Amino acid sequence: MKELVIQGPKSNHKPILKGFAEYFFEKAAELKDRIFQIDGDTEKSETYGQVKARSIKLALAMKSLDFKPRDVALVCCKNNLDNIIPILGTLYLGGCVSSADPRLSLDDIKYFIGLVRPKLMFVDQDSVNTVEKALCESTSCESTARLVVMGNSDKYPTMKSIENQFYENEKTFIMFSSGTTSSPKGVYISNKSAMNAAIYTFECGSVKPGMIMHFASFYWVSALICTSVCVLTGSTKIIGSNISAEKYLYLTDKYKITYTFMSNNFTHSITSLSQETIDKYDTSSLYSLLIGGAPVNPSQMSKLRRLLPHTKVSMGYGSTETIFISCFDFKNREAYETKIGSSGKLLADVQLKIADLETGKPLGPNQEGEIRIKSPYVTSGYHHLDKTDIFDEDGFIKMGDLGYYDDDHYIYVTDRIKEIFKYQNGQVTPSIIENTLLSHPAVEEAAAFDIPHRVDDNHPAALVVLKPDQSLEAKELIDFTDQHLTDSHRLRGGVIIVNSIPRTPSGKVQRRILKDFFGKNPDPRV
Repeated sequence: MKELVIQGPKSNHKPILKGFAEYFFEKAAELKDRIFQIDGDTEKSETYGQVKARSIKLALAMKSLDFKPRDVALVCCKNNLDNIIPILGTLYLGGCVSSADPRLSLDDIKYFIGLVRPKLMFVDQDSVNTVEKALCESTSCESTARLVVMGNSDKYPTMKSIENQFYENEKTFIMFSSGTTSSPKGVYISNKSAMNAAIYTFECGSVKPGMIMHFASFYWVSALICTSVCVLTGSTKIIGSNISAEKYLYLTDKYKITYTFMSNNFTHSITSLSQETIDKYDTSSLYSLLIGGAPVNPSQMSKLRRLLPHTKVSMGYGSTETIFISCFDFKNREAYETKIGSSGKLLADVQLKIADLETGKPLGPNQEGEIRIKSPYVTSGYHHLDKTDIFDEDGFIKMGDLGYYDDDHYIYVTDRIKEIFKYQNGQVTPSIIENTLLSHPAVEEAAAFDIPHRVDDNHPAALVVLKPDQSLEAKELIDFTDQHLTDSHRLRGGVIIVNSIPRTPSGKVQRRILKDFFGKNPDPRV
């Protein structure tokens, strides 16, 4: 059995026995005059020293509000210069941080408040009404959270007006899972996980220090890791909430960005630009671009690499529960160029096995099954939820992803297991249908899913977005896919051509919303 478990190399670094905030404050003392972050929307900036000073001021104010070690603070604000301050202040006091994206719905924010039961909430001034309403309607919250507004407010204290201990395995963050197939879960991340996962990410050679950009707010674990890498390497980070594809190229040119983490969704904004537009900007500083959130179609990956010839463009693999798991070592040029659908090889100290979907037994190379992971830095469990079913009998966390590794131990993620469905006695994998649709020259995006059928169990169906200036009938797409798909994958449920496909901020298809939309819009279904 052991030979069917693959693993990354042994790490040669000593674990960091410091928390995220403690490490930041030490670095800030060393690099006090170096720029730590730049707001890509306003181009305002702050040094390490300024961020440290603001964080300590806020921590003292939080203490006066009776915030104690292990209390929870929830941050709900846009990706701006204020975002990191309550996070560092909370950790400085030994508290636990959670974060919600202000673009989420009232129901989602209400659910998160009920789940983590925060003592303090740091809220954008634009989001106060929504959060206030969610707080009033949240019946699960044991005590009323106090609001602190990041901006101006006549009703609540503002962050401006109110302006450490370390435990290795202390739960210091509650990050939310993606919630693509069920309600998001509050995932515990420890001090040890946050800092050492950042080291492994840097150690694999896919990140060049200097100017690091990420689009995600602290609702996403990628923001935590990108910020940790910044602190570890003394880099500057560039953030923003409303960055267009062309603005991103402008920022890359102006600030000589060296590394970017972005969602698959945003890559389509870049590839929709003309070559003429892209050539206006110098992107030669951009050593690497890592894509997360959802698998990237090989044709999209090829297009990105062609448009950004100076940049190593690749996919990473991970989850909120495991943080990062794999990446490419760009020194192996042949693997980078030929294994275009892969997420690279395992990071240090990570083990992986592929489990048979029926029996749970380990499978060998090139055999598809459920991906299961073991590492020193996986989550210890969920906030207010049972964790017993997320680990198997050998202590591997069940990722819920379908995939395999090849003979060279490169990892391939093919789909979510919950998204696989039955047509009669056959198994249908949505990504196979999506990749076929994406091979049509007129198709920009595609999402496949199941429609219940009383005789056949389910019928495959799809939503499709066409490329600009393209015109096509749904029946033409069905005829096209019929020529390339096996019988079980044929689009018997139909196709609807739409302007956009509902996705999470990280680019994952929201299939629950998508199925509801399809059921309510029978035309122009074929």
